[in-house]
Amino acid sequence: MALGRRRAAALLAGGLLSVLALLCGRMLLGARAELAQADAARGRGDDAARVRHLRRAMASYLPGSPFVRQAHLALLGEARRAEAMGAPGRALEILHELRSAILALRGLTHPFEASLPEINRAIARLSAGEPEAAAALRGPSGAEALLRRLERPPEPDRLWAGLGLCGFLGYGGGGLLLFLHGLRPDASRVRRRFWPLLALVLVGLFLFGLGMGLA
Repeated sequence: MALGRRRAAALLAGGLLSVLALLCGRMLLGARAELAQADAARGRGDDAARVRHLRRAMASYLPGSPFVRQAHLALLGEARRAEAMGAPGRALEILHELRSAILALRGLTHPFEASLPEINRAIARLSAGEPEAAAALRGPSGAEALLRRLERPPEPDRLWAGLGLCGFLGYGGGGLLLFLHGLRPDASRVRRRFWPLLALVLVGLFLFGLGMGLA
């Protein structure tokens, strides 16, 4: 029995590591593919597509990923280049995309947060010079007012974030209990435990997706 339990635990650990490796590979390869498409768009002279693919590359975030960092730097470079070429409106669009990408990555950590002050100042400065900007946002006083607003981005909704956390605990803990108590050492199901625990995993996964999506 002890040998069977150890075998089940080893299978569980191996399965979890395999899933983690697949997810990491998916994020890395996804970011690299988006960078390749961004380079191809630059070759075609399609600036809008290039920014779109760089934005998607940032969305494939994985801690330490060189591809996401390259996308971040490339978007900064595109904004600076657009401004230097006399296209402040285009630079402003790119900076908004970059800022949104950084804010979307907030969680337990805040990747690329160190670049937000520079981005916020550039957005405030360029917005103040836009002919179509609201009167309250024009000039130095308008730039200052907008900068104060940009420096206080909305925080994730705690209720939905809490629901997502509960969902994560539900499907993570439920999955562990499913393998340890819902299956026998020979991998057959313990009927009175298997289906309730499987339901807990599925409900937890649903709540996690719902909470993270609306937070």
